[in-house]
Amino acid sequence: MALVSWTLLVLGALALAAVLVLLALYVRRGILQRDGGFDMCVRGDSHDGWSGGWAFGIGRYRDDTLEWFRTFSFTTWPRRSFRRGVLLVDGRRQPDAEESYELPAGHVVLICRSNGSSVEVSMTEPAATAFVTWLEAAPPGGQFAG
Repeated sequence: MALVSWTLLVLGALALAAVLVLLALYVRRGILQRDGGFDMCVRGDSHDGWSGGWAFGIGRYRDDTLEWFRTFSFTTWPRRSFRRGVLLVDGRRQPDAEESYELPAGHVVLICRSNGSSVEVSMTEPAATAFVTWLEAAPPGGQFAG
């Protein structure tokens, strides 16, 4: 009988821990999105240490930086940061057949370059329009200063 009690206690503790983990991720996501965050997937090339697959996350603008946080992480700092002055958009495309299963519905893929590395980002069409507008709206005396 004691074994059954211990088993139930352990299973209950594991269930509680799982609920707390999910709650913490939900609260973190809410905090990031409250500050202007939006859903954004990132895929980098193999030269910058990324595996090449799409990673889900949340993008957030901070001054002249686009910060990207992994969705399933507890960190409070961005996993990647993209500076407006060195980020260029080379093209835009629709997800291919394989990517349409990997990416959220309605996402468009932007092919970018940052510091000599290529990176692809995926976001909704309105978020992509805002992203390109943000890139083009550099403040006076910024990247285009002579």
